Amino acid sequence: MNKVGSCAVAFIIVLLSICNLRAQADKAPQVTKLFAALVTPLDTRTSIRDEEVTLMTINDVVVNGKVVIPKGARIVGHVAGVLSKGKDEPKSVLAIAIDRAIGNGTDIPLQAIIVAIAAPAMHSSEQKIVGSAPAIPANNKASSTATIPNVELKGRADETLLLTEDSQGALGYEDVAISWHLTIPPPLTIFATRGKRLKLEAGSPVLLRMVPPKISN
Repeated sequence: MNKVGSCAVAFIIVLLSICNLRAQADKAPQVTKLFAALVTPLDTRTSIRDEEVTLMTINDVVVNGKVVIPKGARIVGHVAGVLSKGKDEPKSVLAIAIDRAIGNGTDIPLQAIIVAIAAPAMHSSEQKIVGSAPAIPANNKASSTATIPNVELKGRADETLLLTEDSQGALGYEDVAISWHLTIPPPLTIFATRGKRLKLEAGSPVLLRMVPPKISN
């Protein structure tokens, strides 16, 4: 093969490689990130399976230029499992499933996991939650959006910026690890510690990653 032919073949191979990489990138699942604050405290001593878990969003979720989940909306999930360390259990474990977002009259199913959580930087005397998570009427889930609880974190401004979009793991929580169960829906976030008690404080900022949510027409 002459030099011109060799160059042409090499060019075609490079072009096909670029097209293949672009195709793989197009097939890669899209991920939306969301910052929220934990409204419901979680504790292996008191939490029970199927107990409702509530978070409050602290930024808008925008998909295709449209706000799908507004700041101040409720993220509702549930406790999927609880284990306390004991003779037959080497760790204390909490498994959390994220179910939906409620805000602005919408009720949006979610597929989400918590990838990072940070312990509140303030002392408990400087931190409070104003309001409480209202029960959701069975016949009108979206009606509770008018009384979304407001999480108020008192302290220096820089103390509230505890997570970034690249954060991962449990920051400020000693000996707490985060893992995920993704093979069977719904996706689960699993918090575990070798201690006898696992407790996540209300007001803890969290970072969620999720499949881009959609609003039903």
